[in-house]
Amino acid sequence: MPKDVKALMHPLCEAFPAAFNRQTSKPLKVGIREELLAPVGAHPALADLTRKDLRRALTAYTRAFSYQKALAAGGPRSALDGQPAGAVTPEQQAHAQTLRQTAAGPPPDPALSPTALMRSPAERQALLKEVIAMAIPGKLEVTLKIHQLPPTQPTAPDTRLFAVQADGRAVIVEMKKKPWNALKKAAATGPQWVATITGTLGEAVDGGFRLEDPRVQVFEKKPKANAAAEAAPAPEPAAPAAPMPERTVTSVTATAPVMGYPQLTLKGRVTPKAGI
Repeated sequence: MPKDVKALMHPLCEAFPAAFNRQTSKPLKVGIREELLAPVGAHPALADLTRKDLRRALTAYTRAFSYQKALAAGGPRSALDGQPAGAVTPEQQAHAQTLRQTAAGPPPDPALSPTALMRSPAERQALLKEVIAMAIPGKLEVTLKIHQLPPTQPTAPDTRLFAVQADGRAVIVEMKKKPWNALKKAAATGPQWVATITGTLGEAVDGGFRLEDPRVQVFEKKPKANAAAEAAPAPEPAAPAAPMPERTVTSVTATAPVMGYPQLTLKGRVTPKAGI
């Protein structure tokens, strides 16, 4: 069963407390791995460690966040007895700092903190004005869906006026003859249809707004498969097939006399007489 890496680091901290401390790590001497491989099995605290266990423990210890933080801070390196043994180079400091930043991820955005998002009404109003000032150009279109022909009132030659109540708002539509005829044709075909009316947002009216430049598209609503199956009559059972006439086979046994040939009988082998 694999050993827990934290359990493997404990003997190191117990055997060499001046060099190994998981709470207050400090940079280790370059080449300390080779020095540690010698006392494996000889030091009482390392008696249960194999060389593979020691390599795993050292790798986990030197990759820990606290050890990388100590490397990034720089300073002298420590031997097994805690005595100074060299120093951390600027390149090693920069490498450790890069590893720490990669592990920690990007710094949080102060503007997205919970306290920053709790704004007063005045701050929210100012924020809205700031966002509106950054607005980009676009086009607003409104689409209605209807599945029945609305009642209308004439407003001009070849123009009809009607209203659609949608989401609690009254949408006023003034439609020319051609799109209106498309709606009338759809309504005349039957109840299975739906139309979309798309236009731009017009002026506000009491309880709603006007829809300008309406365009119409009509779609046929296909019935659901289950409903079609229920409406279809059940097929009548097929008439049974007529039985095939029986064929009569007459067995005929013909003998040699009947066929007009003499009957032959084989009695045995005849041995010719000598001299014949």
